[in-house]
Amino acid sequence: MPYRLLSRLFFALLFIAASASWTGASAQFGPKSGANAGSVVTTPHVRAELMAHAPEGVGPGQPLWLGLQITHQPEWHTYWKNPGDSGLPTELTWTLPAGLDAGDIAWPVPHTIRIGTLANHGYEGTVLLTVPLQVGPSFKAPLVGNGTVDVRLHATWLVCRVECIPEEGDFALQLPVRGSTALNAAAFAQSQADQPVALLGDGQGSQVQVQGDRLHLSVRGLPASARGQTLALFAETPEVLVPAAVPGKDWTQAWNGDLWTADLPLSPQRG
Repeated sequence: MPYRLLSRLFFALLFIAASASWTGASAQFGPKSGANAGSVVTTPHVRAELMAHAPEGVGPGQPLWLGLQITHQPEWHTYWKNPGDSGLPTELTWTLPAGLDAGDIAWPVPHTIRIGTLANHGYEGTVLLTVPLQVGPSFKAPLVGNGTVDVRLHATWLVCRVECIPEEGDFALQLPVRGSTALNAAAFAQSQADQPVALLGDGQGSQVQVQGDRLHLSVRGLPASARGQTLALFAETPEVLVPAAVPGKDWTQAWNGDLWTADLPLSPQRG
């Protein structure tokens, strides 16, 4: 396997967390919000809300986050950045004033969702997909009016149970430049707590080996609270691992002190 892929595996691929069923199949088109967008779009399958966290207002160097909170109806789910065997990740397209730049989605650790022989990675219940917002030197705060900036979002998501339905929505929000926007502080804090964390010591002493169609991992630097636990493994990059591999059957793991080892099947579609 080329070194480029090994680097992706070692440095970009690992999200390790406690585990958790999928669906896929026919698709039909869902509704889109109207021209007069607000902060909430409701469909028969989800409630989606555009949120902001700007506790010190909008200005250079201030903490500023946007996010789309998706609350799923029971048994429905949407997808992570690597959806697994099928599915599509949620996509966010922002329209912002000059000088405001949105970063990438800070994806919370997903669940494994299984049905039949398929396995996908995504979210059930409520999830908040947060995005950092940078205020650049070209940003000009409004000098007249009510002192707010307009934030607009077009979002698309695939929501599935047995059937899969592509949905989309348009959202709008006004942020006070000098006031505090912190009503949803707890939701943003929880989303950040659900992010993957870096390995202690940058994972020094960890190893990745490819032998035929198997991947052998030796990982150091996992949190002490994880030691001795049965872990789940999520690949950021699609078509590297086999999403439907069953722990204890298709792949194995073990602990030796602070060293976690795993032996996993590589995807036949890997590049």
